[in-house]
Amino acid sequence: MNNNVVVITYYKKKILCLYIEAGVPKELKLFDDEELGIRNVYVGKVKNIVKNIGAAFVEIAPKQNCFLKLEDLDKLHVLNRERKEADLKQGDEVLVQIVKGAVKDKAPVCTGKIKLPKEELNRVLEIAPTRTVHSVLYSAKPGYLTFLKDIDLKSTDRIVCVDDTIYQDVDSYVENLGFKPESGDKSSETGGIGAALTEEDVKNIRGNIAIYTDAEYPVNKLYKIDSIIAELTCHKLWLKSGANIVIDYTEAMTVIDVNSAKSIADKHPDHILRVNTEAADEVFRQIRLRNLSGMILIDFINDSKEGTAALTEHVQKLCAQDIVECRFIDVTGLNIFEFTRKKLGRPIYELL
Repeated sequence: MNNNVVVITYYKKKILCLYIEAGVPKELKLFDDEELGIRNVYVGKVKNIVKNIGAAFVEIAPKQNCFLKLEDLDKLHVLNRERKEADLKQGDEVLVQIVKGAVKDKAPVCTGKIKLPKEELNRVLEIAPTRTVHSVLYSAKPGYLTFLKDIDLKSTDRIVCVDDTIYQDVDSYVENLGFKPESGDKSSETGGIGAALTEEDVKNIRGNIAIYTDAEYPVNKLYKIDSIIAELTCHKLWLKSGANIVIDYTEAMTVIDVNSAKSIADKHPDHILRVNTEAADEVFRQIRLRNLSGMILIDFINDSKEGTAALTEHVQKLCAQDIVECRFIDVTGLNIFEFTRKKLGRPIYELL
């Protein structure tokens, strides 16, 4: 047993995905209501047109309206009548795709410019005229399933799901991974790190998927979700060496300071390098877990030229190992390490 676990549960009305490797949290992602249903395609009905704001409200489900900007009306598919020009009327049945989820009291945002793979788009356009209002013509995979793409599922001992809905989604996702003998092609999904999965791999992984059923000891308590979130939202973190890390967020960048604090220097000449290396490992773990992006600056403990060179090489390796595009920039004249990280979703501190 590798003690590698994926946990998919609920946390404060969000879906939380956690990957624990050898007992240590390595990946975490929160999916809020904004991200659920994105890219779904509906047959909607125009309920109201508000010309002064250049928008219409389209009903995609009973009492569920979406905000549609009156742009590119010539691209809008009206199903209940033929249009001689790019107009829109109350009561029109239209094809819309969700591009932004609901935020508090604001309605979801939709568009008439449907973006799907060519084959899927052709299918949707073919069946749309035969479907009734509120029909879902394309349902995107739940966002939390994308979390599994970057996990080495073959080395995972358990995939713990908090309820049957999540279990069915995950099981279906895994079932469709890997090699397809009948077609001779490999799936575009590989089930995480490494080569595409074989049928045997898929069978083994599906056998590791389980629904957590102990109501007296909730899954969030078992995997210490509250403690993990508390760590990921705190300002200061302590290291085993006695040093600490301080993480600050500004409008323009994330600034991280490494302090020797309670770390006691020993007789080894590379003491500072060892502390800085420990700090670098933890900093990059925190960056991944917190989903930090944009410009990131790290102020390590001042060291010799040799120590700084060795630390630079280590930081460059950590950047290269990140599953998100992470680019090392330079070490400034003040020994500040600069790098950038691609933005994928919102950071934990914003979601919470």
